[in-house]
Amino acid sequence: MNDGRNRPGPEWLSEFAGTAILLFVMVSLFRVLNGADSPVAQAVTSGEGRLAIAAVVSGVTVGLLVASPLGRRSGGHLNPAVSLAFWLLRALPGRDAMAYAAAQLAGSAVGVAAGRLLWGEPAGTSAVGFATVRAADGVPWAVVFAVEAAATAVMLGAVIFVAARPRPVLPVSVVAGVAVAGLILLVGQGAGGSFNPARQFGPELFSGDFTWLGVYLTAPLVGAIGFALVRRRIRTAPPLPCPLCERYSCHVRAVRRAAGKAVAASRGVSRDA
Repeated sequence: MNDGRNRPGPEWLSEFAGTAILLFVMVSLFRVLNGADSPVAQAVTSGEGRLAIAAVVSGVTVGLLVASPLGRRSGGHLNPAVSLAFWLLRALPGRDAMAYAAAQLAGSAVGVAAGRLLWGEPAGTSAVGFATVRAADGVPWAVVFAVEAAATAVMLGAVIFVAARPRPVLPVSVVAGVAVAGLILLVGQGAGGSFNPARQFGPELFSGDFTWLGVYLTAPLVGAIGFALVRRRIRTAPPLPCPLCERYSCHVRAVRRAAGKAVAASRGVSRDA
């Protein structure tokens, strides 16, 4: 049993590395799909076709990262909204939730920087925009906020429904990938389809255009809070496992608290008798 002196540094690094890989892939994807000299961009000219490719590649990338050794080590959150929901559902200690979010945002910036290093100046053109997600022209910010929050809640619902089952029919990685791809197809044309603050943080940081940053950073968090609060009120909802609690010392503290309550309760019964 771990004595509690170690902290889950490898898990934090896994979230950093996984998010960096995700954003590097996104910058590369946008460069290939939207670059003026890209053969793919010249072959696929419709917005719908490019959105479909982006959805599939994004979903496959997320699924592979969740299933990878990095994802298996940390849980493969890759998204501060996911970490927030898991903390609210008592499946991630608070200090680790904050460390996860910091690692994800840092990984987002590093991933975009790596994409910039690989692709050079074309990564920052208006067409590529460091993989920045944007809503369609004329869509009010309130609509984008609501859609992003709702999409985040739906994604979390799908992932947590499977993660809470001891014997799920499908792996969490498959469900996460399909959910991401499906939601991008559903809402990407109008609202952008981010539902991940880390997905936007690095691209916005490098593009220097922070017009939509507030919406794309906060809406997924609001969606995560709303989902977690609703699920906590469902008494029949199975509890989520906490891998970090099992791997480190959190479960020791929980057992001690439970034992203390049991002792206190037994003393109260003895006095009444």
